[in-house]
Amino acid sequence: MVHSDNSTETTASNNNNTILNKQSQSIFEQLSQLTGKSVHESEKLMNLWLGDREWDLTTSVQFDQDVLSRFRSLRVALLVVDFQNDFVDGSLKIGDGDAGQDPHNAIVPLNELLRSESWDLVVYTKDWHPRNHISFLSQAHNSDRTMEKKDQNRSLNVFDSVQFLKPIKTEQILYPDHCIQKSKGSDIHPEVFIVPGAKYIMKGVDPYLDSYSAFNDNNGLSKTELEDVLHREKIDAVVIAGLAYDICVRYTCLDAVKQNFLAAVIPECSAGLTKKGITESEEAFTEQGVSIISKDDATKIMEKTFMPNEWIRELLSHQKNSV
Repeated sequence: MVHSDNSTETTASNNNNTILNKQSQSIFEQLSQLTGKSVHESEKLMNLWLGDREWDLTTSVQFDQDVLSRFRSLRVALLVVDFQNDFVDGSLKIGDGDAGQDPHNAIVPLNELLRSESWDLVVYTKDWHPRNHISFLSQAHNSDRTMEKKDQNRSLNVFDSVQFLKPIKTEQILYPDHCIQKSKGSDIHPEVFIVPGAKYIMKGVDPYLDSYSAFNDNNGLSKTELEDVLHREKIDAVVIAGLAYDICVRYTCLDAVKQNFLAAVIPECSAGLTKKGITESEEAFTEQGVSIISKDDATKIMEKTFMPNEWIRELLSHQKNSV
């Protein structure tokens, strides 16, 4: 009888191991399909999540419920940054930069994404500057602002950096007048598809502060409505494209991560101003966990058939810390 009991226990244990192995393999394969990585690399990610815990039926079920299901329930917004006339073919053409990236080339792939009805939210941002904005070279010597003496006494040119002392202390790059409120230059370029019901965020509205990021001004003194809009719509992740890739897109991506949103950027649906700026931006994206994806990747994100590796790692880390 003892021998019989041991045989039964051994059989049950073997059956459990078989079930566990099959379930483990299924989860590895699902994770591999989502990330586009190998099953072996997916197993490494799993081990990071497990930590000191054992891989058993309980953790297997927990991972499936808390992580894989979480991936597929993410609410994702498409954020189109500053695709305005002045940046496309107006006073501050991105294509004139040394990167030689023409924004017109980004419109077709961007419109393919905008025409999809699968996004949980679409947001367009706009530079919305008053006529006396601090970023305009033409306004640099206005009597309501004071620069450091070294800047006051030199001949200033477009793209020079100056230090303003009053009314707000801020370092500022000077640009041509652009995206003035209610001007044609501030309009979204007519070739860009406008999604019915989309949200709009205006930035750079303070005459004394610039706002590269769509979340807040460059000095961090005031916020736009973007964070509140995303939270109100229960958005978990943002896919970002627009102009300029190395300026406003860059700072919007990095601030999205700071605000605990998963973030991805699409270079082919964007255009950058300078080669150096693009290189530095992509280094910052890699360091801060912003995923650099293709337009096709973005489509798969909408379809819930692909998740960027950076998102996988962040969600794995979040779930690990919550158990």
